[in-house]
Amino acid sequence: MFDKGIESLQQGVEFIPMAPRMTSDINASVWGFVAFTGISFGAGGLLVKKLTNDGIDAFTVTWVPFLFGGLIALIHGIFMKELRWSSVPAGILLGFFSSLGPSLIFNVGFDRLPAGINTLLISLGPIFTAIVAHFVFEDERFNLLKAFGLVAAYGGVTILAAGSIDDGGNVWDILLVLLGSCIAGAAGVLTRFLTLRHKPMALIAPNLLVAGVMSFILTIGFDVASKPDDGFASWHIPILFAFGLITYLSFLSILKANEIGTTGQVSVIGYFLPLFGVVGGAMFFDEELDASVLLGGVLILFAMTAIARGSIPFRNKRKVSDA
Repeated sequence: MFDKGIESLQQGVEFIPMAPRMTSDINASVWGFVAFTGISFGAGGLLVKKLTNDGIDAFTVTWVPFLFGGLIALIHGIFMKELRWSSVPAGILLGFFSSLGPSLIFNVGFDRLPAGINTLLISLGPIFTAIVAHFVFEDERFNLLKAFGLVAAYGGVTILAAGSIDDGGNVWDILLVLLGSCIAGAAGVLTRFLTLRHKPMALIAPNLLVAGVMSFILTIGFDVASKPDDGFASWHIPILFAFGLITYLSFLSILKANEIGTTGQVSVIGYFLPLFGVVGGAMFFDEELDASVLLGGVLILFAMTAIARGSIPFRNKRKVSDA
């Protein structure tokens, strides 16, 4: 008995040095998911801007990718045998508050508001996430470094959007996008809460499907479907379906990141959009790129680093297994 106890202790001592390496690997995975999602969302924002500029309504640009992405998720989930009936209600909840609400509102914003104002409002989402997470998770307490990062990020997106403020915009549309940011920020906390209890693959199919079906119903109900004056270009329909694949991969990446990281880490995704919006706007929509844009971009990159450092590293979290 005594010899076995010594042997167990030695094994435990030998295992301890692996812990920092394991934590480092997990953190690297979190940032990989965050980077992929941020880049895909940023590029997706430019695509939405292009499609709505061409005359396709924001509702169609929402329901087609979500519905097609949901079908991909369903087929993949069935093939991998990872779907769970017990996860369907949670997935539907995410579909309304994490996918449908924010995405539809932000796409309407891209259609109606200057890109600078829209991205500024969207980038306020992580601030709401940090505030809500402080009251929900013990390992997500607001701290000085995170506050400093959020202030720097807000300053950065303000500088990026400064050139667009003069373009104006309907106050009700601005308030609508601000509401979308609030919903998205709170949904970030909800997403982490649910991914600690359900596997991402079990959540994503009902999530995307309910977002796609409901946005389609809204499109028909409000009779807002529109197409370019000269009809759809040859690439419009294929790119919408390709957008569905990217939507599936992006939302799966968000769920994976929330499963192993903190909301503070995952919320960094929100700061990719202004960078892509301004740089992409200069490249593809003839928007001006000057010193203020570069300064804003530097502030956002600095903020992303500060928030990352201020987010408490991964801890072992007890998960409730799926039924």
